[in-house]
This record gives sequence, structure tokens and C-alpha cells, in this order.
Amino acid sequence: MAAQAQKFPADIVDCHHHFIEPQNNAFQGFLKSLGAPNYTCEQYASDCGALPISKTVHVEAMPDDGVAEAAWVESLADRHKVAAVVAKCDLSAPDAAAVLDGLAACAPKLRGVRFILDYDGPFGEDNATHVQCSLHGLDYLRDPEPAAAFERGFASLAARGLSFDLQCCPAQLPAAAALCAKHPDVAVVIDHLGKPRHLSQARDPFDAKAIDAWRRGMALMAAQPQVCVKLSMLGFAVPGWTEHDGKRALVKSLVKETVDLFGPDRCMFASNWHINGAVSNSDGADSCEVTMPELYATFQAWVDDWGLDAAAQRALFAGTAATFYRL
Repeated sequence: MAAQAQKFPADIVDCHHHFIEPQNNAFQGFLKSLGAPNYTCEQYASDCGALPISKTVHVEAMPDDGVAEAAWVESLADRHKVAAVVAKCDLSAPDAAAVLDGLAACAPKLRGVRFILDYDGPFGEDNATHVQCSLHGLDYLRDPEPAAAFERGFASLAARGLSFDLQCCPAQLPAAAALCAKHPDVAVVIDHLGKPRHLSQARDPFDAKAIDAWRRGMALMAAQPQVCVKLSMLGFAVPGWTEHDGKRALVKSLVKETVDLFGPDRCMFASNWHINGAVSNSDGADSCEVTMPELYATFQAWVDDWGLDAAAQRALFAGTAATFYRL
């Protein structure tokens, strides 16, 4: 992938990355069962290279115990620019309030929670269901009983001053938009561009039907003013986008469409960095490697091509994230 002359923004808040040590941490047993290697804070710092990253947001990485993970990340935070923690909490669980209390007690940098929701049928089929959802096999946004339990926990976040990182598949976005409309006081950020999946399989063609479904869902989410979006994990949407001109143009257009829809003050670039460049870019959907500096140089080239002014660029690379996560 071309490094676009390695021009970077003046300041970056990396609002989505992960530290994992499943070989050392008992609370990361699920990751260990998946064969995930350690990815330490030192490796992340090395992967950042010359990027001017001033602050980061650590997002939960499927721990067995969200409180234990949050406490561990908090112990690393001051030495590694982590300014905010987004912890795991199953908001549908009967003990959700107790878990949120525990998170607040152990992690002063706690700003929000995430519970991975992308479900579109039993895991293992060729669909958008996330491996985390294989543990419960439930759709917490569209199935009435689990959705009602989840909504109770979701509604409680506002009083605690916590945001929600929404990771779901495009088919769930209309239900997510309806939930957000009922609870406008809960700040929400959509992870990973709304997770459109495999929009382009061959070298250049794209799946217009899938793009239209994603587009409709994102428009509904954009109508909720408390909702922001992370521009990240682009290889999940278009595997191989870093290697082929047609795919690169498609990804660039999808990101531009999202920025136009939400506005720069509701969008934030993020690395999703963990394990390696291929996984960070695609959640395992793509083997194409990319370095973090190359990724951000590409983002910078895009915003320059779009003619965005300095204020809009500051928002996309740092300002929106700093405001959303109260950094």
C-alpha cells in the first residue's frame, strides 16, 4: 500500500484500539480459546511509529470479566497515553448495575461501555454474526425478549454519564436507530463504519444491494443527533481495498459519504489496532497488511482530496473523539 508521502495530521486521538494478553490474563480466556496472541501496550507504541498520537481510547476486547479487564487497562493507562476506557458490560444481564458500579470503582478513566451486538443468524454461517455472539446466539436489538432486557441496561447509562459503543451489523441499524430515538440522552458511537460486510468480492465490482441496506441504516442513525461514528476497520467492508484501485476508490467513497451524512463533528478516524495490520484493518476478513502510519497517511490524503478545511480535519482526527469521550 502506498504511504501517500507519509503526511500526517498535527494531532491524533486514536479512539479505538486494544491491548490483549490472553497468554497471561485469566480474564481473557475466550480470546485464548480463539488462539489470539498477546498484543501489548509496548507493541502498540511501536506500531504507532512517528504518528503524533496524543491520547488513546482503549475499547474492550471480549474479556470474560469486564471489570478485571478495565482494572488491568487502568493500571497501564498513564504510561501509555490511554485517556479513556470503554469497558465490557452485558447490559441485558440481571447484574448489569452491579457490573457498572464495579467498573466505575476500578477505572477512573471509564467513559463508556460496549457489548458486541452484531447478530444475523447462527454463527458459523456465511453471515455478519460476530464470534462473540456465538456465546449467546441472541439478537439484542431485534428479538423482543432480549431486546427489552438490553434496553433497560442501555437506558441506565445516561444517569451514570456513560456512552455506548454500538457494534452491530447493517441489518440491525434500523432497530438501533429506534432504540436511540427512545433514549436521546445516551450518547452513542457506531463502531467501524456500521460494519458493512464484504461489499466487494472481486477486484472491482461491488454489491449494490448490500451498500443500499447499509446506507438506509446509517441514514436512520444519522437522524439521531447524539450518534457519532468511527471510521475504522475498512477491510471488513471491502477486503483487499489497500491493494486494488477500484476497491480503494469504493472505500474512499463510503467514508466520504459517511462524513457527509454525519458531518465531521460526528465522525472520528480510528485504528482498531491489535494483533497486526491485517486483523486491525479487517477483523480477520482480509490478509492484506497495512501499517498504522500508512493507514493514517491515507486518511490524511483523503481529507486533503476532499478539500476539508483545518477545523473539519481537526475534528476527524482528534476533536470529535475528545468531545465524545470527554478527554
